[in-house]
Amino acid sequence: MKKVGSVLKHTFILSQFLFIASASETECLPVKIPPYPPKKTKVRNKITLKQLLNLVVDSDKKGFYIDLKDPTLYGYIYYGPYPFEAGTKPGCADYDYFRFRKKAKIIAGKAFINVKKLFKDRYNANNWPEGQGFSGTPAIGYRLDLFKITKKGFEYLGFYDGIIHFKYENGKFVKLPTIYEGPFVTNVTSDHYDKLNIIFKTDKVCKGIVLVEGVGAFKEEKAGKFHNIPIKDLNPAETYKYVVKCGDTITRVYKFETAPRPGELDRDGVIKIAFAGDSREGVGGGERNFAGVNKKVLSWIAQDAYRKGADFIIFGGDLVNGYTDDPEDFELQLFAWKQSVSGYWRSHPVYTGMGNHEALLKCYDDGSKYGVCLDKFPYNKYSAEIKFKENFYNFENGPTPSDPRRPTYKENVYSFKYGPVMVISFNNNYWWTTNKRVKDFGGSPEGYILEDQLKWIEEKLKEAENDPTVKYVILFAQEPVFPAGGHVKDAMWYYGNNSVRAYTYKNGKVIPEKLGIIEVRNRLWKAISNCSKVAAVLGADEHEYYRILITNKTPVDPVCKNIDKYTKSKKCFAPNPDFKYPTWFITAGTAGAPYYSRQWTPWEPVVLSSQSGYLLLEADNNKISIKFISTTGQIVDKIDDLMSVKNNVK
Repeated sequence: MKKVGSVLKHTFILSQFLFIASASETECLPVKIPPYPPKKTKVRNKITLKQLLNLVVDSDKKGFYIDLKDPTLYGYIYYGPYPFEAGTKPGCADYDYFRFRKKAKIIAGKAFINVKKLFKDRYNANNWPEGQGFSGTPAIGYRLDLFKITKKGFEYLGFYDGIIHFKYENGKFVKLPTIYEGPFVTNVTSDHYDKLNIIFKTDKVCKGIVLVEGVGAFKEEKAGKFHNIPIKDLNPAETYKYVVKCGDTITRVYKFETAPRPGELDRDGVIKIAFAGDSREGVGGGERNFAGVNKKVLSWIAQDAYRKGADFIIFGGDLVNGYTDDPEDFELQLFAWKQSVSGYWRSHPVYTGMGNHEALLKCYDDGSKYGVCLDKFPYNKYSAEIKFKENFYNFENGPTPSDPRRPTYKENVYSFKYGPVMVISFNNNYWWTTNKRVKDFGGSPEGYILEDQLKWIEEKLKEAENDPTVKYVILFAQEPVFPAGGHVKDAMWYYGNNSVRAYTYKNGKVIPEKLGIIEVRNRLWKAISNCSKVAAVLGADEHEYYRILITNKTPVDPVCKNIDKYTKSKKCFAPNPDFKYPTWFITAGTAGAPYYSRQWTPWEPVVLSSQSGYLLLEADNNKISIKFISTTGQIVDKIDDLMSVKNNVK
């Protein structure tokens, strides 16, 4: 008994120590820790990016031996030259994509890739070896199609794509440092039209160099795996060829185009912008279910935007399934998203916003189905916002959180100018906590915008109004400001329930924000509608396309008592006289997530379609127009001049 008592005593002391350490870790958080045991979320991906990057373990005169270091994995590996037909001869592809020609069985996590077979005349689409028309270091693209043996039998895991750069030396194939992500063109803006950045990642340490035709070589000072190389001394609105080198690895030749000067147009006289949101996994299998992404629809959008000459893509959130507590799972999902648009991103920038599915969580079991979930902390290491920043390459000119304990706004709230267009990305999915439990523990509900970000948006709109180089302003975010189907229960509406708001834990109390969700929405739209240059506000979250013209006559404010989801009388909703200029709100959450349809709201869409597709905006000196293009190529809807609705307002 004495020994047992001693063990219990030491166990108690250890538990107290762990409690103190835990309390120390969380005492400065702006949220209260729920008094429940931890709860694990569902993990989408049962393998990791690390496994993919360390796939090759040996080689010989015929190819590569791979090992996923997991004997429970079975399936196939498909492979072919990558980028497919990436040569310099007539007929070669100008857009990077995967195409597979051979396959091998994966048994107990292992397989052999016979690369030598791809050198046969009938398979050698890339004209290997170098010197016969091929551009860049040889590489293969592969697809793992995986099953896992479990106690219940075989579990299908899905498929994963990757790249292996190589050379043939001393009678055997040799793997080279592989550029597994990128190169991506980013930071393209009229704010500094003479420079931009080329970003890429490698699986091995090497020193990166970007060669720009007619300009020079831009080198890194230190070798590494993450490469962010500034390119400067460029001319505005000009196209350049470039090549990336890292160690012995050389890419094919790519092109990028610089931004025009502020207020000016591209050389073709028009600025083109592609927009969509909600590319998380769809229904139907195959490429609709790619590691948390609907690759089938998303890759088509990127390809079509490329063909139609879009200068850049802006994407309104819900990129991936998300809602995970596993950082490796979250990172692999984001990696799959970037792979799906990489062909476009080689030459044109892609700017992303955060959706409610971009959620990396810490969850607790309160007995409910999903538990209570908060933005994962420590915020500077694990929050959804910091992981978003680490994985995307947006601008860092957003606001600073008024409470330094909260997550960053960097790269999830930002603005930039491109010719006569100013783009503002705002985040109404910041610092998320389970909607119904925000008042208990702190955090922000879906759709809410905190005071510091609201002030920043107001300042940016005033700046645009007073800037003679800005003719059009486009704002985008994930949550619909005026939902119409699929998210009328939340977004920035909650059936008109103004009691919904964010809360902050401070001095032992959970303190509410002053403004409710309807007041936040009205303040946001007042600022938007008082700027004569706002062409449209773009949203996603609802998996359909629609447009609504919001004016000072649109019924938007609840005026009856006891309004809820059953209240469907327009008499219970009044217009807001503070909405000065009529302004379009347009949703295009149409990049492949499961479709929604129309639900009742006091405002009525002009048109609504549940087809997949994207929005193409075109701006010149006289007007800015839109087309919604479906994946069948149909122009579902169009407006020739978004600004014409403002003409009669004094």
